[in-house]
Amino acid sequence: MATIFLLIVIYLAYLSLGLPDGLTGVAWPEMRITFNLPLAGAGFLTIIGTIGSTIASFSSGHILRRIKTGPLVLLSCLLTGVSIFLYGFAGNFWFLVMLTIPMGFGAGAVDAAMNHYVARHFTSKHMNWLHAFWGMGAFAGPLLMTFAITSLGSWRNGYHIIGIIQLVLAVIFFLSLRVWTIRDSHPPTQTVLSSTSGTNNESNNPAQPNAKKVISPHEIRAERDTITDPVPTINSKLGAKLRLAASEVFSRKGLFYAIATFFFYVGAEAVLGLWSATYFREVRHVTVKSAGLWVSLYYAMITVGRIFIGFFVEKIGATRAIKIGVAISILGFAVLITPIYPYIFCPIGIALIGFGFAPLYPCVMQDTPLRFGSFAIIATGYQMGFANIGYTLLPILVALVADAITLHIIPLFALAFLLLFAVFAQKLSRIRA
Repeated sequence: MATIFLLIVIYLAYLSLGLPDGLTGVAWPEMRITFNLPLAGAGFLTIIGTIGSTIASFSSGHILRRIKTGPLVLLSCLLTGVSIFLYGFAGNFWFLVMLTIPMGFGAGAVDAAMNHYVARHFTSKHMNWLHAFWGMGAFAGPLLMTFAITSLGSWRNGYHIIGIIQLVLAVIFFLSLRVWTIRDSHPPTQTVLSSTSGTNNESNNPAQPNAKKVISPHEIRAERDTITDPVPTINSKLGAKLRLAASEVFSRKGLFYAIATFFFYVGAEAVLGLWSATYFREVRHVTVKSAGLWVSLYYAMITVGRIFIGFFVEKIGATRAIKIGVAISILGFAVLITPIYPYIFCPIGIALIGFGFAPLYPCVMQDTPLRFGSFAIIATGYQMGFANIGYTLLPILVALVADAITLHIIPLFALAFLLLFAVFAQKLSRIRA
C-alpha cells in the first residue's frame, strides 16, 4: 500500500514539473503588451530558466548526497510554486527575470532527482509512465492559462492558479516524506538491466554467459556512500569544477555516450516543438488553427506513447523499445516531408514522430544506475544538464540556419539529431557497470 501511495506521489511530482511548461508561450502575447516588450523577450526568459535548470541538474548528484529525494522534491516544489505565484504580481520585466532563476533551479533539481529515484527503485514501466505524467502536466498548464485569459480576464490569474496548485502539491509531498524514507529503507530486492532483453546479455559469472546482470540497490547505495565526492570542497573555484566535470565526461566509461543521447534527443524534440508550427504555416501553407492543433497532437502522442509502451517495455526490453521508437519516428519524418496533401500527411507524420519519440528518453534514463553503478547519482545530473543544453542550443542553431537558407530544413535537422541519438544510444547499450 505504501508503494502505491509513493508511486502516486511520484507521478504527481512529475505532473507538477510539466505544469509550468508552455505557460509563458500562451501568456506572452498579453504579457508583452503589459510590459511593452518585443516578441523575443520570451526567449530571454527561456534562456534564463534553462540556465537555472542546467545548474541544478549538474549539481543534483552532490545535492542528493546531502538531502534525501523526498525533502528535495518538497523544497523544489515550494520554490517553483512560490515563484510561479509571484509571477502573477510582477510589476516589470526584471522582476520576472529574478523569479525565473529559482523557478528553473527548482525544476532542474526535481527533474534529476525524480529520474534517479525511479531508475533505482522502479522499472522501465514506471519510468515511461513517469514521463507520461509530465506530458499531462505540460498539456494541462497551457489549457489553464488559456482559461485564465479568456474567462478570468488576465494572464496573472493563470500564474496564480498554477502557483496554488504547486503549493497544494507541496503539502502532499510534505505529508509523504515518511513514505519516501520507508522506500529507501526497503528497496526492491533486485534490479535487472532492462536493456538486455533481446540484446547481448552479460554476466559476472563466466559459467552462465546468458544470465542477466543483476545489481542490488543495497550494493548501489553502499558504493555510493563510500565514494569520494568529485567536487573537492564547497568553496572550489568554478574553473576547477568545470575541469573536473570535463575530465569525468571523457574518462568515465560510457558517460560521453550517455550525455550525447540526451543532448540530441531533447534537441530533436525541442526543434519540432518550437518550430514545427512555423514549418507548417510557412512551408506547407496550412492555417494557423491547423498548425497549432498539430503541435498539440505531437505532444499528445508523446504522452499516449509513454503510457502505451509502459505496458510492454518490461517484456521487450528498453533497448528494443528504443529501436522500435526510432524506426517509427523515421517513418513519421518520411511522411511529414512528403510534399503533397499537407492536410493528410503532416498530421499523420507529426503524430508518428511523437509516438516514436515516446520511449526514447525514459528508456535510456531507466538503466543509468546499472550502467554507472555508484556514479549514477552524478551521471543522472550530467544527463539532465546536457538535455537542458540541447533544449536551448539546438533549436537556436536550427532557427539561425533555417532563417539564412530555407525553412524546409527544419524537419531535416530534427531527423539528423534523432539519427545521432540512435548512434550514441546503440553505443551506450553495450556499457555495463
